Amino acid sequence: MVGSARLAGVYWKVDRMRAKQGSEKAKAMAWHLVLALLLPPVLHGCRLTDHTEGDPNEVTVDAIRFPGSGYRDVGEEELPRIEFSYTHIDLGRIVQGTKVDSIYHFKNTGGAPLVITDVRGSCGCTVGKDWPKAPVPPGGTATIRIGFDSEGRNGRQDKTVTVVANTVPPSTVLTLTTEVVGPNTVP
Repeated sequence: MVGSARLAGVYWKVDRMRAKQGSEKAKAMAWHLVLALLLPPVLHGCRLTDHTEGDPNEVTVDAIRFPGSGYRDVGEEELPRIEFSYTHIDLGRIVQGTKVDSIYHFKNTGGAPLVITDVRGSCGCTVGKDWPKAPVPPGGTATIRIGFDSEGRNGRQDKTVTVVANTVPPSTVLTLTTEVVGPNTVP
């Protein structure tokens, strides 16, 4: 009786080991199935495509060259270069609550299309309002319009706006200054 109980215990352990091995195989098969289902869409989504049909002003991968990306070695003459007529504007004295727009003129003096990706102010009172969304060709000119809202401001104001583009360096800082006077003061 004792021998048969011991034998039953051995069979029970062997059955558990087989079940455990089967469960590990099932887990491995499940992981393989998950990878087989998820991997093709991920790899398909990583390929670069050229969507040049449609709008000729649309920014495509060919138009954007980020020299620091290491994609390929390019000479200085092949890069876009942004050159502003001026980078500082003095608005003089303005009455508090006045909204003023400033226009900065620039030229692409480089050898590739220039793409401006962002124009951001240093605070909420200074914002980039309008800039070219289409690539500026080599030799092309354009403008950037900056808005300044003097509401709640008083005294001398020194504001900056950062222009981010596919140039070297990748950002250019524009500045504007003004003296904001109270509403009862004559500017």
